[in-house]
Amino acid sequence: MIGLNEKEVFLQRVAGLWEQLENSIEACLIEDPTDLYYLTGLSLSKGSLLLTRKKQLLLVDDRYFQSAVEKAVVAVERDLSVAWEQFFAQSSFKKIAFDSEKVSYERYLGLQKYHKEFVACPNLLKNVRAIKDTVEIGKITISAQLLRQGFTHICSLLKVGITEKELSKEFEIFCLQQGADGLAFEPIIAFGKNSAMPHYHSQNVALEAKDVVLIDIGVVVDHYHSDMTRVVFFEEPHLRLSYLYQIVKQAQKAALDLCAPGITLAELDLAAREVFKKHDLEPFFVHSLGHGIGLTTHEFPRISHQGKEAQVVLQKNMVVTIEPGLYLPDIGGVRYEDMVLITEEGYRFFYPIDPDE
Repeated sequence: MIGLNEKEVFLQRVAGLWEQLENSIEACLIEDPTDLYYLTGLSLSKGSLLLTRKKQLLLVDDRYFQSAVEKAVVAVERDLSVAWEQFFAQSSFKKIAFDSEKVSYERYLGLQKYHKEFVACPNLLKNVRAIKDTVEIGKITISAQLLRQGFTHICSLLKVGITEKELSKEFEIFCLQQGADGLAFEPIIAFGKNSAMPHYHSQNVALEAKDVVLIDIGVVVDHYHSDMTRVVFFEEPHLRLSYLYQIVKQAQKAALDLCAPGITLAELDLAAREVFKKHDLEPFFVHSLGHGIGLTTHEFPRISHQGKEAQVVLQKNMVVTIEPGLYLPDIGGVRYEDMVLITEEGYRFFYPIDPDE
């Protein structure tokens, strides 16, 4: 059975969701597996969580029914038509919110038979999931610290002749042996000029003397993701790219110096870009400054001075990445990324920072 303290955590998350929604919304339908885990603690490939402000009902098929009955913090019934019909018949609400980014149009049409007003709410849980609770912060910390160990491990394996794919596989094996559930994403291990491609896919390219090595890696521990990027100059620094790397680190620091509750995402991005502008390098910064991270690697919010999230403000207990980079085609690229927790007065890292990296 689920522990009392853990049960309270999940019920608090449900309460947090209601605090984020407009008063006119009287019910919610949650079907995304990641959102279901966030609200129930259950790993389900398929399920439906029906919420009103007074009632919670989880509908699952026979694959998950027994486990859900034993572990869920909400009422559980089999996913049958009669259960749906009873829930809607016994509820007086008129409007029910659903996540329009994750529910297909076909599914939406199928829900119309219940004669309720289904209200499209894109990324329904984004605001509540963006603010991490203490349980989440603890799990992210463990994930980030294991990631840091994995980085140190693969740096010790760098030698002439090892390939990008071999190094990637060594990282995966090490992290699994140390307790990771899996990788957060396919590692980006890029040697030499391959590092100029921000989302490069590692190949059977062998490491050569004096190569630049870009390492962008992440792991999953107990459902929570971590993410970091470093550049290693093998044997000796690349004259031009090592200079750019120092500027990238300055850009990260400029953004980090602003990190605190109340600061907009646009302000962070523009602070980093201002560093690049001073060196006439901004055109070579080709992606956003960072993103939220937690149950998935890329979560709300996206950190940029452009787009609909530019004026989103940082809040205490958000976890975000700050990852400026510069990329010179056919020469190479550098990126420097860390995860930070937004605190009441600023931010903190999840692992010790080595200024020489």
